[in-house]
Amino acid sequence: MDIGWNMAAYMGVRAARELEVVSHNLANASTLGFKRELLQNWQLRAAQDPPFGEPEAARYVDVRSHDFNQGSIHETSKDTDLALQGPGFFKIQTPQGIRYTRNGNFRLNADKQLVTQEGYLVMGKNGPITLDSLDKDYTFDAEGGVHLDKNLGDQILVVDFANPQDLRPWGQTLLAAGPQTGPEQEAPNTRVLQGNIEESNVDLVQESVNLVDIQRRYEAYLKVLDTFTNRDQKVVDEIGQA
Repeated sequence: MDIGWNMAAYMGVRAARELEVVSHNLANASTLGFKRELLQNWQLRAAQDPPFGEPEAARYVDVRSHDFNQGSIHETSKDTDLALQGPGFFKIQTPQGIRYTRNGNFRLNADKQLVTQEGYLVMGKNGPITLDSLDKDYTFDAEGGVHLDKNLGDQILVVDFANPQDLRPWGQTLLAAGPQTGPEQEAPNTRVLQGNIEESNVDLVQESVNLVDIQRRYEAYLKVLDTFTNRDQKVVDEIGQA
């Protein structure tokens, strides 16, 4: 197979991967705290040039990453809804271990613990955020401090990482740390906004435009591959008739 066929095949496969990413973004456009995904082409450090006949694209690898830019913040006036303004994540305790999220659509369970909609515990500096059964009034300040009947209690943990791109999707809106994420670090400049939630940062119009563009490119690469295939088949037929 020649370089042209290999290149067209590679670009067709890449377009299919782009289509998968954009479709995933569109499907999660209304998911609270969702961060749109990207498909990036990373260059590999090759010890030597690729073998003769291999396309230049063989030196690159497609990597899915996240766009962690801030999503729009929407006021709900619900006391247990919390939005993060700035970088970082809420720390969540699940039966499978610690996870992270930007989705602050929380609730109180039967034990008056702050939990995700799935029932996972929201962590503070002293453990799970828990409101005493006698507390009638509670507020969260911009630093994540929990005020119980005007007395300061625990503080919600907001953490960040040196390499958040290594966080792995887990469940609907949670993220799990990867081997290259790095240790947790506090996000002191991030504000906690009570009575608000963060929307996804997916731009529906832009993603729809991207979807159409990718579909067109994918179809174009398929036509190129058909051209090469028909040409090769013609050569084979001519040789067979010789």
